[in-house]
Amino acid sequence: MTSSSRFIQAALAVTIARLASAQTNPNAQGACAKTTGGPNACGPNGSEAWLNTGLTGNGWNPPFLDINSLSHISLSDYYNGVGAACRQYDQYFQSSGQKYNIDPAILAFIAMQESSCNADAGGPTPGLMQCDPGNCQNGQNSCQYPIQDNVDCGAWVLRSALDNTGGNAVHALGSYNGWYTASDGTGLNGGRGITQDYPCSQEGRNHGDPQNLNYLHETLNGWFLGYDMYGSDANLDGSYSCSGSCNDGGLC
Repeated sequence: MTSSSRFIQAALAVTIARLASAQTNPNAQGACAKTTGGPNACGPNGSEAWLNTGLTGNGWNPPFLDINSLSHISLSDYYNGVGAACRQYDQYFQSSGQKYNIDPAILAFIAMQESSCNADAGGPTPGLMQCDPGNCQNGQNSCQYPIQDNVDCGAWVLRSALDNTGGNAVHALGSYNGWYTASDGTGLNGGRGITQDYPCSQEGRNHGDPQNLNYLHETLNGWFLGYDMYGSDANLDGSYSCSGSCNDGGLC
């Protein structure tokens, strides 16, 4: 077999594996086999409208998807593709994943969503996982470094949210970005869950950076499937757009 033939066969095998792992989630409503962006955004883990249930009404009421049944590509495929920058942190994802019983691939996907897999990323929630310093597991008021502490922080926040919601990945991932439901008891937004007008409301502004209302679609139907949501696949993003700022008048 020639080297070119071997290359073609290897590439085909990777493609087949990726497509096989991206089957639509049978428990996700509005799911589509290939991620699509815009007003009718959808992907293998459900439509954005379904993931954001309640956001345009009386408050977010997340549907249920089990954390262990999400459609996503393998960690090796991720590292060989859009997640190449995350490979250097694999030991930390593996360690935290084992410690908190979370698939290391999910931690890597979140790291790309949160910081583009940059352990030196700053902001009010710095580090690889962009974990709020108030949640640090090392007893300090900052856990950007060591990197393992930051990944432990992110994994602990996610695990806590999963335990509090019966393993609901939609609820837990939303809460990672500051989303909340009425039952979460935050008292925000008049005691309702987050709504699409909240992030750029006066109360929302008073509570820091606006939540990203595309977050669930970007993560579950974007990074989880190997798409570059901040680059070549940005057109697959959802229907909201404010780029982390309310200054342009758009919904987040």
